[in-house]
Amino acid sequence: MIKETFRIGLRLVLALLLPHSIVCSKSLPNPHPTITISVHNDAGVPAGTPRHAEEEAQEVFQQAGIEVRWLHCSPAPIAPEEEKESSACREAVYPEHLQLRIARRPIGLTRATMGISYLSDDGKGCYADLFYERMEELHEKSKVSQGSLWGHVAAHETGHLLLGTNSHAPRGIMRAIWQGEELVSASKGVLFFSGSESRQIKERLAMKAGTRNEARRAAAYQVGE
Repeated sequence: MIKETFRIGLRLVLALLLPHSIVCSKSLPNPHPTITISVHNDAGVPAGTPRHAEEEAQEVFQQAGIEVRWLHCSPAPIAPEEEKESSACREAVYPEHLQLRIARRPIGLTRATMGISYLSDDGKGCYADLFYERMEELHEKSKVSQGSLWGHVAAHETGHLLLGTNSHAPRGIMRAIWQGEELVSASKGVLFFSGSESRQIKERLAMKAGTRNEARRAAAYQVGE
């Protein structure tokens, strides 16, 4: 009789506490949403350049109120102790885990193309490519550092994945063709997303997080029943 009463009491406690904890967590949204980007250096670019590029891209996203977690993914065989990170490298979950590949040159695209993002018909995508040879040429002509150029192009292509179809803008980092003004801004570290672009990205990330929280809430209610 005592054991049965304890089980009933425990079910009541779960039913009362679990929904309350979910409401509390939902009422405190993350002010700095985080995305993960897996970087695949298929072109064999020296490690220093991608790392510098990540720092530049990180500043662009931080200015928009977004944190980035970078995963450095090697195409070569890996040691057993690295298998866990390698498995994480292969994940692609829209929009919070994206894939960025460094290739030598574009295939079937104009030579001037520095990067491309791949979007489905509904404007969603997880994959983007950067092209090493084209950015090397522009670096030589413009004298903008490789890290600055690569980092801003990476942020631009990632921006397409997060903003969706028709996300080019008349100015700023999402401009389709970069000219002198954009290159100078990139070299100074002041080529950013606009306020409306930043809000749109955060709203899309928050919408996904809200959907995930709703699924957790439904699961929690089932446990509390």
